[in-house]
Amino acid sequence: MKSPTNSPVNSLSSLRRSVFGVGSSTFLVFALAQATVVADESVLLRYQFTKGEQVEWKVVHLGTTETKIQGNTQTSKSRSVSTKAWQVSDVDADGNFTFSHSVTNVNMWQQLSDRPEVRYNSETDTEIPPEYQQVAKTVGVPLATVTISPKGDIVGREGSEANEKFGVGGIIMLLPEKPVKAGSRWYEPSELHTRLPDGRVKKIKIRKNYELEKIQTGVATIAVKTEVLTPVNDPRIESQLVQQLTDGTIKFDVDAGRVISKEMNWDKTVVGFNGADSMMKYLARFTEELLPVERTASKPQAGSAISSATETARASRDDKPALRRE
Repeated sequence: MKSPTNSPVNSLSSLRRSVFGVGSSTFLVFALAQATVVADESVLLRYQFTKGEQVEWKVVHLGTTETKIQGNTQTSKSRSVSTKAWQVSDVDADGNFTFSHSVTNVNMWQQLSDRPEVRYNSETDTEIPPEYQQVAKTVGVPLATVTISPKGDIVGREGSEANEKFGVGGIIMLLPEKPVKAGSRWYEPSELHTRLPDGRVKKIKIRKNYELEKIQTGVATIAVKTEVLTPVNDPRIESQLVQQLTDGTIKFDVDAGRVISKEMNWDKTVVGFNGADSMMKYLARFTEELLPVERTASKPQAGSAISSATETARASRDDKPALRRE
């Protein structure tokens, strides 16, 4: 009796498995090779905008600050949801784009220790709490008009840059001079101003370190971290730097030429900033997400699945910060 393994049917099946096995392996090797080639390719990162377009980002900031001085502990919590908008008014032949920067709406909440919480929603509240009077004045009005090169250099500016100094990378991220690939790094030097107890101003040199981690499906993932170059050994100075130091991830759409998301996190503790037994702990998260064009073109109807900072702000009106260190 012949062994079943020698039957024509089994031989044919073995042949098919061999052929398809080789084919699959070859395809896999080819795919991996192609992926490696793409990963090793250098890409030029540049901003691209069109005259007349309005670009919006949903911005969420959660923060908790705990301070302890002479045995007394005070905790401050805050949460804000807002929409940042750029109205592009001009793009010249070199790609330099001019836009007006504004905040179209805000929904804010804060609480200090045992005091009553304070809320303000620019779209629904007619009365403005004293704590948010200044913020309310900046909603819906141009805060600055800025001209920026495709690389991210500021070519011109009209208006205050006070709103650009928070530690999330300024109004725009500086892009590298030359094409980059995964593992490439570039730097952006800057300086911060701190105040000494006697009133004098001390300048602190810093630089933002960027590293391209990967490019996948046209999106560049970039790690950013602030490095303090000036030696700082005074806790009083350190406490002023805490919120200014960036550490997070930025995602950049290579083809569209713009940032599509940003996430920054803080978890810092400073001891001795106001006496030997004093302590300050800062825990925060900042996120920014590009809103779809449909939202800018027309306001979504109730029940629409389109992402909207306005609807999110309203839905989260009764929410409190849920920021905890795991």
